[in-house]
Amino acid sequence: MSAPKQCIADLALINGKIITVDEKFSVVEAVSVKNGKIQAVGSTDEIKKLVGSSTKIVDLKGKTVMPGLYDSHMHLINTGMSLNMINCRSPPLMSIEDMKKAVAEKVKNSKPGEWVLGRGWDQAKLAEQRNPSRWDLDEVSPDNPVTLTRTCGHLLVANSKALEIAGITKDTPQPVGGKIVKDKNGEPTGMLEEVPAMQIVRQHIPVSGVPETMDAIKAACKAFNEHGITSVVDAGNTEDEMVAYQLLKEKDELTIRVNMMLRAIQGNESIEESVARVENFPMITGMGDELLKFQGLKILIDGGIGGRTALLREHYEGDPEDFGLLTVPEENLQKLVDAANKRGMLVGIHCCGGKAMDIVLDTYKKTNKIKSIKGRRFYLIHAYQPTEANFRDCKKLGIYVASQPDFLYYLGESYINAVGLDRCKWLKPHRAWLDQGIMTAAGTDSPVTPFYPFPCLWAAVARRTEMKKIVLGEDQRVSREEAIRMYTINGAHLSFEENIKGSLEPGKLADMIILDRDILTCPEDDIKDTKVRTTYLGGKVVYEA
Repeated sequence: MSAPKQCIADLALINGKIITVDEKFSVVEAVSVKNGKIQAVGSTDEIKKLVGSSTKIVDLKGKTVMPGLYDSHMHLINTGMSLNMINCRSPPLMSIEDMKKAVAEKVKNSKPGEWVLGRGWDQAKLAEQRNPSRWDLDEVSPDNPVTLTRTCGHLLVANSKALEIAGITKDTPQPVGGKIVKDKNGEPTGMLEEVPAMQIVRQHIPVSGVPETMDAIKAACKAFNEHGITSVVDAGNTEDEMVAYQLLKEKDELTIRVNMMLRAIQGNESIEESVARVENFPMITGMGDELLKFQGLKILIDGGIGGRTALLREHYEGDPEDFGLLTVPEENLQKLVDAANKRGMLVGIHCCGGKAMDIVLDTYKKTNKIKSIKGRRFYLIHAYQPTEANFRDCKKLGIYVASQPDFLYYLGESYINAVGLDRCKWLKPHRAWLDQGIMTAAGTDSPVTPFYPFPCLWAAVARRTEMKKIVLGEDQRVSREEAIRMYTINGAHLSFEENIKGSLEPGKLADMIILDRDILTCPEDDIKDTKVRTTYLGGKVVYEA
């Protein structure tokens, strides 16, 4: 007997392996979709009962399906912008000489005086085993200003022309929370550490308008759809960037579900101006719809370990005086968090180093006395070096964690150089976070590392570095099921959306992907090479191989 007309599915995927990521982590044969949402999951015979003449039927022929992937911390717009920059990652560029050739090629195709931008270098992967300098870049670009941002996003190298435009000389004072690196003679090397220093140069780079931002969003969405990403948290947007998102949504050209976070400190504004902007911001957590939503406030208070700017409890290897940088004074941090808390925003704070994490949790404890944050899902971003006291604070206040497992893979060599192998074993301890019952979601922080989700998911399982294949903390590996949860339902928890997405269950959004392999049973190292055959957003195909 056929199903009533109102129950006929719009789409049915049959004869496959459907990883539902429900509470039991059930695996079934088939799934049906109605009105953009999961209608039913079960055996192929059960789902066939919901099929009618209008139903689109996809015979999976044994292929694996899972929920669309949720990158819980990244920078979508920056990723889209970076697609037009010099790709300085290693590979393909394995030396400073390679970088110089890439810059020379870009300069050749640029207008006189036009800014030349690149991103992605990591000194630990370069043949010279050092940071590039202004003088390296001057050899190939004496007249065009150049900035090349390190993979972490917390350092950049600028050539002499860029420094000249910015007015940086040996007499320029050090900015609070940042550093202009100088040689033994006091001359700037071109290396600028953290936003307060980098902003001295970046403020002179022409700003993209809303149309250019919309183009960057579309480019990123297309790339993400190809890799099975259906939801992201874009951490740190300006108001104009939020306008660009809304305009694309109205044009029905937004093919990723986005949770936007407001950037706490913008440009050269004072702390008073930043706080006032938060206090008067017209949105609070949860405003929006299933496609575009406002999540909360993003704050950054330290750097990254590979670039030696994360704020540590113990000094960096080889330098007893170097503990990293605090980019926002504690008093200012408290003002921002209190303003967001009272306004009704959740807060996510970038805190890589252990000392930075201590400061953030102390800030959360203080703001909790003003207005309770329990159940509000405030969270830590990165959170490399937790202590037992940190675990207790997180559980007491209901703090979540947004972690990036692929940092261990792509950046692992630089971590070993910075803090030594022993300390690396406790960087991003996912096993410990999960065992403590602390909700932990995964993401890439793209464009810090590539946005590719399957190397990231694999890295949570393997914890192995890219170049030297060193395992960083064998006891902190997680299972495949746990890694998948971190990249799906746990991300949904981070944004109060666990009831509408993150798993393939009746009533939830039909965001799902068809894979080229079974990631539950394939050889472990094959997980990172997984390809997506089809991506569905709300039951509609947004990518097909």
